[in-house]
Order: sequence, then structure tokens, then C-alpha cells
Amino acid sequence: MANPEAFSRILIDKALEFSGWDLLKPQQVQFELHTPNGRADYLLKDSLGRVLCVLEAKREDLDPYDAKEQARGYAENLKAPLIILSNGREHWFWNYERADQRDAYRIERLPSRDDLERVRLKNLQPPRPLESEIIRPEYLRQLKHDLTLRHYQIRAMDEIARLYDAKGLRKFLLEMATGTGKTLLCAALIRRFLMSRNAERVLFIVDRIELAKQTIEDFAVVLPEFKPVIYKTARRTGELLGASVVVATIQSLMTDRRYREEFTPFYFDLVINDEAHRSIYGDAREVVQFFQATRIGLTATPKAYLKNVNIEQLAEDNPQALEARQLRDTYHYFGCKPGFPTFRYDIVDAVKDPEGPFLCLPKIFDLRSDITTKALAESGWAVFVNEQEENFKIQDLERKIFTPARNRLMCEAFLKEAQKDPAGAVGKSIVFAVNQTHATNLTKIFNELQPGIALTITSRIPDASLLAKEFRDGKRAERIAVSVDMLSTGYNCRDLLNIGLLRPVFSPTEYIQIKGRGTRRFTFTIGHTAYEKSCFFLLDFCAVAEYFEEQYDYSLPLKVPRDKKEPKTYETGGGKAGAVRERQEGEAEPKPPRPPRTIPTWEGIDTFVSQEVRIVGPNGEKVDIMTFRGGYERDIKEFVENTPALKAAVDAEDDDVIETIVNERFYHRPEMFYSPDKLIVSYGVPATTPAFVYHAVGRKPLPTRDEIVTDTVDSIAARFNLRYSEQKWVDATAQLLAEDSAALRRFMTGDMTLFTASQFNQLGGVSALARFEGREQVFEALRQSTLIRQSLIATSSLNIS
Repeated sequence: MANPEAFSRILIDKALEFSGWDLLKPQQVQFELHTPNGRADYLLKDSLGRVLCVLEAKREDLDPYDAKEQARGYAENLKAPLIILSNGREHWFWNYERADQRDAYRIERLPSRDDLERVRLKNLQPPRPLESEIIRPEYLRQLKHDLTLRHYQIRAMDEIARLYDAKGLRKFLLEMATGTGKTLLCAALIRRFLMSRNAERVLFIVDRIELAKQTIEDFAVVLPEFKPVIYKTARRTGELLGASVVVATIQSLMTDRRYREEFTPFYFDLVINDEAHRSIYGDAREVVQFFQATRIGLTATPKAYLKNVNIEQLAEDNPQALEARQLRDTYHYFGCKPGFPTFRYDIVDAVKDPEGPFLCLPKIFDLRSDITTKALAESGWAVFVNEQEENFKIQDLERKIFTPARNRLMCEAFLKEAQKDPAGAVGKSIVFAVNQTHATNLTKIFNELQPGIALTITSRIPDASLLAKEFRDGKRAERIAVSVDMLSTGYNCRDLLNIGLLRPVFSPTEYIQIKGRGTRRFTFTIGHTAYEKSCFFLLDFCAVAEYFEEQYDYSLPLKVPRDKKEPKTYETGGGKAGAVRERQEGEAEPKPPRPPRTIPTWEGIDTFVSQEVRIVGPNGEKVDIMTFRGGYERDIKEFVENTPALKAAVDAEDDDVIETIVNERFYHRPEMFYSPDKLIVSYGVPATTPAFVYHAVGRKPLPTRDEIVTDTVDSIAARFNLRYSEQKWVDATAQLLAEDSAALRRFMTGDMTLFTASQFNQLGGVSALARFEGREQVFEALRQSTLIRQSLIATSSLNIS
């Protein structure tokens, strides 16, 4: 019978060789050294032959983490600063001499010799806590005078810092609406990591070269001393060696798997994935997992493949299906529970932010022609083609049949209804077409109707990236950019006033991304007069908004896409894959390629049959909120309707009964794992369970955080008969505790240095607080208040590992 540990060692040997270790050189790797504590399996040595790391091997069926203390005994005896624990499939790394690394953490690749030597060198000057690099709104003004960080951006960074320092977490997900300044937030976050020495090198991954160029423009302003570069060009010019910040497309890293040749697994200390929902699958996942760094994902639209799934049941019925979902679920990859990122700030938050609004919502024009209306029907649009009746659905138009009359009708209506800029011209617009041929046809029609008004920006247009940049920066005369997918994500055009949907959309992620092009606010200036962009027009010619509002089923789990099959390739003797070879004797002759299908053209007319205008309210569209909050509101409504005792309690406003029933029978169900802490964090309001229920069923509006603070302060002031000056102290304290989880924890431990914060200076500072008689009883009442109890619940939820 084979030795199980021997098989593990085969896997470990391969992993070491993959990371550049030469197993045949004892000055690099020594096997099985006996020490007073026992036998050390592998010793990894530095360039001078000194032991750098003890690698403890375990059988494949054992958890290598359990060998932690055993390995430490060997390492201390051999004066090795580093430890690796492995069973061949799973590896753990422990820099046990560092006071801030109290435990081993999981890695996907073994470090190279250079990696281990760099880690040991960093131990000589360990990093400061991430939280010690204080970030305030003016943090970046020294680099550019008009750069001000918003409070929600600071809250996101502080949440990462707290979990990084206190919990030792190394994976984070920021779910933030398009237009909320993710790039600026990242620049400040990168600066915090670099300044506190928690990172020396940072990799920022994007999925298109246009985004890389856009990002490097911002990083050059905010991180100039760290010499940010684009990987694709810097690797050719030699600038890569001196750069602390590298911006790369996932494609440039994947080409010839050059990331393996040019980097080691520990080369970067921080890896940030922009548009994280797209860069963790297939070959891209291999790239991302290669780097053993702190990982931060950024996205407005995470893919929730574990949402609405009974995980325990699926694990029992079909573990392979569960694994496929886990591999693609954005939350799972970044170490978060389903539907619950490290920090969330969605479009509704941005529109309702008391410091804002920071984004704007659309005014939707639902414009349907006769052809569109029939194509949307269940039976489809029936039309005779080559003397045969065929039926076409909305997704078939411009793919299986051309409709020039419909295209012209849509273009005419777009020019008529589009929002005008303050000068009276058609506002800057993006029109989304079915495909590149459709985009070209639309551009021709627009320019026939109004010469010079439109240009095509698609991947097959030469210098498309330059055209997109010039259109964004106002360096072109055209007012309409016609595209397919190229401008649907990561394109920051703040003065955009119109979006045209001249094609159907069936993915909520894609719809949110497209809408995100228009949500940014902007101030137009003509002469000495300023005009605020308060909304954008969404001209919807394919009933997309209605589909997501009324037809799309948000309760169904996302379908896991099938992996694309690789095309068959052939090799000649020493040739490259894909080279043509002669057919061998006896081999079946390949089938001739099918002739291209001729797409018919409809020569009839088209007319509009309906037109509606809808202004989207501050709560957004259904698609905007069908995340954790939307799912909760849907499910709790259904639960109330199906639970007579709860329905009666809601009608009677019996908070105690509501609390009991919801706690016992609704929270922590396996699909969404609703709980009070998640609701508080998701809504950003320290409200009670009954308050969330009343809000969801439409009985009472959810109180704002400021309203809860005011009610708490008024109640305490009345109870203790406080003077006005004393009430101001309680109000300032409550406001701080509701916003700052670190301050809340200090307050609960009685840390009086809390009151040296700047907001208390205008009240007279600590000396004035000393004259506040009875403050201990008042502050104890504040500690026992609903405001503080609910805020503590939220704080404890964020301590999940």
C-alpha cells in the first residue's frame, strides 16, 4: 500500500519546483533533518545556505494547520523565522516571529527563495498598524488641492483597516455603485498600505486597457512618489523594477503566462481587482490566485451565485454544482458571506446621502414601436420572409432580420426626446446597439438626420480608445457615441445626459452597469451661471426597464455559465498548436464550413404605438435594490403574510411579539442568512427588528440614523433633566458613536480619551466635560440605549472572519 505522506511529498516537490526551488541542490532545499524536537521534513535555505523556512509535510487527508506548533518547535530550534505547513493540496504560511502575525494563513502557491528573503528583510522593520495611518477628508489635498475624500469612502477604508489589524483578515470586498469614486478611494487605500509599510508593491488589475490608462492618470496625481506604471508598457521599458504600483490588464498578465516568468508568488503585497465580478474566473482566476497578497475586490455588481441557494442541501445533493457556484461567487472568493460584502454603498445610499446627493437617478422614456411591441409578445413578430412566415423575438432584431425603418424611427425619436444641455444642444449621449454592424448603421442614420452628430466607438474601430477619451473630455464635436459593450463599464463621462437602449438587455448586472454611465453628477457652467445635472434620460426602446421591474425573477439562483469548449487544434512535429497539417490516410474528411447565413431585410414601415415617461424616485428601481436589502424586503413581506401571529402583531404594532417571532423563525435561514446585524449594516441605520419589519411591509418609514440619535438624546435629556449645554455633549457623543465603530468600542470600555476628538473642542473640551455633573449616569444610560445596543450588534457582525 502506498505511503500517503509520500504522495503528499510528490505534490509538495512539484509546488516547490513551480516556485523556482531546485530540489537537487542541498544548499537550497534540505530534506529530513533530525532536531532535538523531532524530524523536520524540508528546510528551505537562503542564498548563503542559512535556514530560512521549515516546511512541515502532512498526509493529504490531514489538515496541515494542526502541525503549527510542531513546526514552530523545529523552527525555533533551527532559528528559522518562517514556517510553511502543507499536505500537498493545501498550504499555510506563518511568519511566526512577527508580533502582528499571531497565526498562520492560507496561501495558494508556495513562495520562492526571493520571496522568503524579502519577507525576512521586512521583519527587520515591521509595518505599523494600518489604522495608524489616519485618513481624513483632506488626506490627499497635499497632492492636489481640490481632492477631498467623502465620509463613505473613509468608512470603507477604515472598515478594511480595522478588520486587517484586529482580525488579521486579508480578503475584502467593496460593493460600491458606479460613480462613487472607487478609483480615488483605491488610490488613498493604496497610499495607506504603502505609507504604513503594510505593502511595498501593489498590483491593480483591470479588465481593459482603456481602464488601465484611465486609472494611471489618477494614480499619477495621487501616488507620484511610488512611480505607478502600466505593466504592458513598463515591462518593455524597464520601468517595472522601480515601480511600487503596477496597473495591469488581466489579459497582459495571462499572455504566455508571463506572470509566472516575471513575478514570484509573494512579489506583490496587495492585489486589487477592479470590476472584481469579471476577473476571478477561468484562466483569470489562475493569475489572481498566483499572487499571495492581501486581496481587495471592487465592483458595483458582484455575482451572487450562492444567493437563493440552500448551500447545505446542494452540498449533499451535488457537491460539484456547489463548487462551481463557489468558484464564481464574488462574495465567496473575497471571504464574505453570501450577499454581504465588507462594505456596501449602493446607488440608493448615494442618492439619499445627507452629505450628498452624490449620484442622480434616471428619467425613463419607454418608447415602443409596432415592431418592438410585437417582438416583445410571447408569440413574437410574425413576418413573411422568402414567402414563409417566421417569428422573431426582441433578441432576434438586427441579428436574424434587419429592420431599417425601425432603426430610423428610433434615431428620430432619440434626437427629439434626448435631454438638451444648458446651451440647447443635444446633451452628450451614449447609444447601445445590438452588435457592431447595428452600431455602424445607427451612426449613419443619426448623421443623415443631423450631420456630424454621432460617431461609432466599438472595438473594431481604429483608435477606439482614443476616440472614447476625446469624446469623454469634450474634445470632439459629436454629441452621440454609438457603442455595443465597450463603453458599458468603467467609462467615466460625468457630463453624460442621455443613454439610449436600442437593444434588449437580460442581465441585471449589465443593466446596472449601463445605467451607471449616467449616474454621475456634474455642474455645467455657461458664463457666470452654473447648471446642475439633476438626472439623466434613459431612452428605452426595448422595454428593458419594464423587464427588470415586472418580469425578471430575482428569487431564482443565477445560472452558472458553462465553460467554453476549446477549439480543436492540431500540431505538426515541432510546430505550434493550431498549425495546419495534412489529413492522414483513413481519416474522415472534415465537413466543409457552412456558408454564411443571409440575413433578410424588412422593407416595411414602422410606427410608434406607445410612449411613457417615468421619473425614478429616491429608492431607485427594483434592480437597484434586489441585493441583500431587496431580498429581505421581499422575503419578510411573504413571511408576514404567511404567518398569522406575526401579521396580527404587525397590525397591533406589538414590538415584543414581532421581535420574538422574527428571531425564532425568520432569521438565519440558509438562503440569505438574514440577521439583525446584517440589516443594520446593509441599511446603514441602527434600527430594531420591528422597525425593519414595519418599513418592509409599508406600515412605517424606516427612521434615519439622525432621527434615532435625536430621539435617543431627547429621551436621555428628559430623563435626567439636562441643561442645554449638557444635552449638546450627549448629542455630540451619540453622533460620533453612531458613525464611528472604533469610537463606539472605546466608549464602551470607558476610554475618556475619546473626548479629545475635534468635535468636542467647540464644547469646551475635556475640561468642560469635567464640569458635567452626573455624566457617568448619563453615559451609562446612553450605553444602554437602543441606539448603542443596535450599533454594537452591527460592529460585532463585522468581526466575522
